[in-house]
Parts: sequence; structure tokens; C-alpha cells
Amino acid sequence: MRTPTDVYDVLIAGAGPTGLVLALWLHHQGLKVHIVDQAEAPAKDSRAIVVHARIVELYRQLGLADDLLELGYKLPATNLWFDGQHKAQIPIREFGQDLTAYPFLLIVPQSEHETMLERRLNDLGVHVERKTKLQDFVDHDSSITATLSHQPGGTSSTINASYIVGCDGAHSVVRRKIGAKYEGDTYEPLFYIADIEARDDTFINGEGHLIFTDDTYNLLVPYNKAGHVRVVGLTTQRNNDNNDHGSPTHEHGIAFEDVRPQITKATNIDITKVNWFSTYRSHHRVAEKFRRNRAFLAGDAAHIHSPAGGQGMNTGIMDAINLAWKLATVLKQTNMSEDAKHQLLESYESERRSFAMMIVKSTDTGFTLITSKGFVPHIVRTWVIPYLAPLALKFDAARGRVFKGLSQLICNYRASSLSRSGEGAVQAGDRLPWAEMDEEDNFSTLRYVCWQLHAYGEILPHLEEWARDNGVKVFAFDWHDQYVKAGLVKDAVYLLRPDQYIAGIFEGPSIESELKEYFATRGLKC
Repeated sequence: MRTPTDVYDVLIAGAGPTGLVLALWLHHQGLKVHIVDQAEAPAKDSRAIVVHARIVELYRQLGLADDLLELGYKLPATNLWFDGQHKAQIPIREFGQDLTAYPFLLIVPQSEHETMLERRLNDLGVHVERKTKLQDFVDHDSSITATLSHQPGGTSSTINASYIVGCDGAHSVVRRKIGAKYEGDTYEPLFYIADIEARDDTFINGEGHLIFTDDTYNLLVPYNKAGHVRVVGLTTQRNNDNNDHGSPTHEHGIAFEDVRPQITKATNIDITKVNWFSTYRSHHRVAEKFRRNRAFLAGDAAHIHSPAGGQGMNTGIMDAINLAWKLATVLKQTNMSEDAKHQLLESYESERRSFAMMIVKSTDTGFTLITSKGFVPHIVRTWVIPYLAPLALKFDAARGRVFKGLSQLICNYRASSLSRSGEGAVQAGDRLPWAEMDEEDNFSTLRYVCWQLHAYGEILPHLEEWARDNGVKVFAFDWHDQYVKAGLVKDAVYLLRPDQYIAGIFEGPSIESELKEYFATRGLKC
């Protein structure tokens, strides 16, 4: 329970997955956080259900990966259908076996995901202040003062913090306050989304199904429970504000009974129960800036995506982990210059906004080709997806590229000021390549949220002493040919940031002096 005199390191507006992950990572690094949300409890509906491999990797840092895997369902394959004919089965779990310990799409309802995160936060003594909305805040340059509105009753209170982060969604108060335009557009098609229970030997088989019928599509994704399926599709119904089916309708005036014939025509499944139904229009937008002074944006407040590939929630979680260690650094490193603090915090926007722009562009392209009318989209739906795509995916190189892009393993910060320039297949700014040896992997050390060194092969005698004196953890791995396949270099030393990305790759006898230069030129201490 907070008191009116409490001062926090970080105030977080919004307790969705992005806000909860940010709170967990900040607390883990010793910061005092407060998180508020308008809702009375975690969301009961679950638009976001896919958690990608990169997120599971990052969750290992705080021991959350096993809990998430216990909740989720590992989608083994997806199937392509066109006008009632099965065109291909795509074995997703074979795509990333040499890339990550988690070579699958993990299906976890967002409601269960949020509940897991909030339970862990509560176990640590941090509780979401529910039924509380951020009304406004004032940035004093050295701190912020926020005004909160509480329900029921509409009473207000103020809270002081060093920084504020808006994880408060597409209608973000923080984004409006910092004057960031939300540039992009709204897709014209109207979509439906439903969680159903059904019976069928063909489509209710534990695999995903992408079904093209009548120039529209329906997507079926199974849950953990047998017979429970998420169905998403492009509606073929016009808005019907006077719906009289007697079943729940959404604001667009369309009820599940309006789309049931569409689902039946595509799949002929026996739907026994509808647990949730909604309609929505999808958007693609990116805020023109992610930061102004002591205020930051993350998640849907900063970017919103088409549903193609399930990238939105995953991108927001990566925002949170990227920002958390940078806020912790500037708040805990007392002798850090103001210029160095500014440069480090600026790197959040430069790194995450460029990635968000890339994701929005790629998902927009794919989404438009699937949903638009016209000759080219029609050719993509009728020929490229059902015939050419499965053929291309028979090649390992193509499968690897698809998995890296889908799972966000492709994310890199090579252009960042925090990345030491280099060349080669693996460079500074990249995710550390994963490699498994004797039932152990080189990611096992990444449970520490700190700077660390990975030495593959011979390690210089004084490097461990330097690392110990500077508070950097160092881990030595005996060289093996498996590391060549992963793209690692023998006898090279990899400096890893607290968020598991490579800051620099060092070789030769001058590693120690080059490490000193890296930190000194950026005003950082390890």
C-alpha cells in the first residue's frame, strides 16, 4: 500500500504484459516501482495468444520460462487449405531446432499470461493499483508528479517518481502528454475473433489451420485444452446494428451467429460452445517518438500492429526488457554524467523504434496481401501461399529465415551507439547465437541481468581478473565445432549487455584495453 509521501523510481501506467514485465525487470534490478491500471483485474479476454521464442529466452532471466511453458501449448504444425482442399502441412517445430531451445510457437491466452506475471509480481511484494487511471503528469526535469484518478468515486491523488513509462495502450495518456503523433492507419476490413469449443477429426487435431475460402480467410489455433480453439477471420457480413439473433454482439453490431455460416462453410466443424466473441478493426501505427525527457512509451502506446504473425505483444515485452536495464543503470550509477545518462536513455528510442517500424512494415505487407482485393493479393492467396510457399519451405535456409523473422530472433541493434562496430555473420548488436552442448546451452548463464563476458576457447589470463575488478561476470566455454555452426568465433570474447544482446566482439591480445575503451567512451560502469 502506497502512502502520499512515497517517491518511486518508476511509475508504470498500464498493467498488460508490457507493463508487468517492465515492473518485474525493474524490481529485479533493485528499483522501487509502482504500477497502476484502470481494470479491476487482469483481462478475461485474450486477443494475444502467441508467445515467440525470443520472449521465452528472455523469460529465463527471471525464472519465468518454465512457468510460461507449463501454461502454454507448443503448436507442432500448421496446415494450409484452399477452397476445401488441403495444400500443405508446415511442421513449425522443425524450423528453429538449431536456433533456439524453444523452436515452436507457444500458445498462451493473454489472460493466463498476465495472471502469471502479476502473481509473480505479487510474490515479490509489488501489487498493481487497480481501478486507477493516470490522468496527467508534470515533468519537472528532475522528477515527475502524476495525478491519478480512482474508481469508484472519482477521487484523485498524486504520486512522485523519477520516471514514468506509458504502457497504457493505443489511447495512451503518456503519449498524448509528450505530444507524440501516432502515425499510421486503420485497416478497412472488419475482423472477428472467437474462442470456441468444437468437435472435428480434421480441424480440431491440435494443429493450426489457415483456410482460404471465397477470397477471405479463417485461422484456427488450438489451446492447451482439447477441443478449445481460437478462430480469427475476415468477416463477410456487413455491420448489423439491429442484430436480433439474441446472442452477444460487439460494437459493430455483428454477433457470432452472423459469422457461424462462414466458419461452417470453411471447416464444417461442430461448434458446441462459444466462450468469447468480438469484432474489431486492426491498425498499424508507430509513435513519432518513444521518449521525452523523463517520460517513455512502450508496447501498444508506442506501436500497434496488424495481427499477422502475432508480433504486437511480443514487441512490447521486448521494449520493456530493453528499457528496464537502461533505467536501472541511470538510477543506480551515481557517478554517471548527465550526458552519458541521456545517451543511454536515447538508445531506447533509437533501438526499439527502428525495430517497431520494421515489424509494422513487414506485418502490414503480409496482412495487406492476405486481406486486400485485387489481382496481386488474389494471386498471393491462390498460388503463392498454397503452392509456392510450401515448396520454398522445404529448404533449410528458407525455414530458418522464416523462423528467425517470426520468432523475433532476427531483432538486432547493429546501428546502436551501444554496439561496437564489426563485421561477419554475427556482429555487435545481434542476439547471442544459441548453441547446445551435452544437454546444456550457452544461454544458461544469461539468467543474470548484468554485463557479462563469454569466452569461446582460450581465455586471456588477466581477463578474469579485470572482469572481477569491474563487476562483470565472465564465463568460459571450451571450444567445440558446434560453435562454428552457430556463427561464433574461436578464442573471441563477446561482451553481452544486461538484455542479452552483444555489445562488442573482441579478439587478440588487447581485449582488456578495448573493453576499458568501450565503457569509458560511453560513460558506463559495468
